[in-house]
Amino acid sequence: MRPSPPSRLIRPFLSRRFVQFGAVGLSGVVVNLGTLAVLRRVGVHTNLASALAIEVSILSNFTINHLWTFSDRRDGQVSLLDHALRFHLVCLGGGIIQFAVFVTMNVGWLLLLGTPQEIAAYGADARSFTDRWLWHPFLEPPAVGALVYVSQLIGIGAATGWNYLVNFYWTWAPAAGPVSGQQREG
Repeated sequence: MRPSPPSRLIRPFLSRRFVQFGAVGLSGVVVNLGTLAVLRRVGVHTNLASALAIEVSILSNFTINHLWTFSDRRDGQVSLLDHALRFHLVCLGGGIIQFAVFVTMNVGWLLLLGTPQEIAAYGADARSFTDRWLWHPFLEPPAVGALVYVSQLIGIGAATGWNYLVNFYWTWAPAAGPVSGQQREG
């Protein structure tokens, strides 16, 4: 009998595999934030630096997850390239979630902590309310200082659940056939 949909979504988080995925994710956070810091220091636009940091951490996380977290699910029926493409596609979705949260949080910091003058000046040259608050933050992020790292961390957290579940059930789906104890967790 298959577990109910809510159980199917919760059960994978209550496993050793999720702890491993989380440990890999933490290493990815270090890679992500380190890359973001280096790119910002050399003058790369903040939003481009964020996107590049996401990509570098995706590549790092794939390698470690493939070799460690999901090593028992490498059955030879799915190639390394196929796993890499699937992982990348899943994490691209997670990256979009992360980036949208990053941009939204930066605007939120400006609105919460900015002075009325800073808020009024931000995007004042935009043609409309939509241009100013929807599109402008993607092109010209508000200057929120070190809070960009908090925004990045919140974005990473938002994308983690998506990344784990879709990788668990699709990228490294258990092979069809007899179910082992390790595969029974999902």
